[in-house]
Amino acid sequence: MGKKRDIQQVNAIAQEFDMPPPAINKPNLEKIIPIVTQPIIGETCHKVSFSYGDELELDFGEMTPYKHPKLAHLLKGSWRFGARATPWTVKQGDRVLVVTSESDTDAETESAKAIVKQLEHKKLVDLTVDAETIRLILSFEDDYQLILEDDSGLAHWELFMPTEQILTVGPGYFWSFDILPVINDEDSSRVTP
Repeated sequence: MGKKRDIQQVNAIAQEFDMPPPAINKPNLEKIIPIVTQPIIGETCHKVSFSYGDELELDFGEMTPYKHPKLAHLLKGSWRFGARATPWTVKQGDRVLVVTSESDTDAETESAKAIVKQLEHKKLVDLTVDAETIRLILSFEDDYQLILEDDSGLAHWELFMPTEQILTVGPGYFWSFDILPVINDEDSSRVTP
């Protein structure tokens, strides 16, 4: 695992060598993501927050303190979802509540942050990705949806799992599934979540 694949690059290589594109070049994200993310379905979003640069973060599942002593006063979900520099939309039913790509002022940004907090204490009922557009839809109870799609060139989103693994999707068709490094609790020189 941990390998990154770009569908366009695989196609280009196959074409260069006059070979049919291998089956792996088809956007397997639609098959892979449901398998990897199935255990998060049914978990409750306990916290919606924003990190440095207003990056959206959602904490699901059991809330526990960080292991590092300097962060022990903070809680994190067993599942942590983050979006980097990726515009997002919140909908309830057919009604669009906010589109962050249209939030130009500080007041509009603060309003968007308040609206997305409506996802707190809601259960995740589905997580789907369109492999052609890399559009992600997180569906919650009460007919809420959080939709992410982007072309910023940064990772679109990442999911930290209770198994100490991370799924990262983007930019483009790049994706990786890696094991997080183990950090010694006594090592105070490194503070990571």
